[in-house]
Amino acid sequence: MGDRQVPVIGRVSMDLITLDLRDAPHAKVGDRVTLWGPELPVEIIAAQAGTISYDLTCGMTKRVLFVEDEA
Repeated sequence: MGDRQVPVIGRVSMDLITLDLRDAPHAKVGDRVTLWGPELPVEIIAAQAGTISYDLTCGMTKRVLFVEDEA
């Protein structure tokens, strides 16, 4: 899919989010999504969400698949 950033739309519901993929027409079910990482710091996401990075990182549930890419 590349490095395209898309907005979250609506509210986070439990541990589910909805992304606006209108600008990513080739996106499909099963594509990898990065919530934050080396190119997208969690601090930036937290600031946009009106919270702190600690809240986001500690609020992740075991249902979320964590993948660490080897650099």
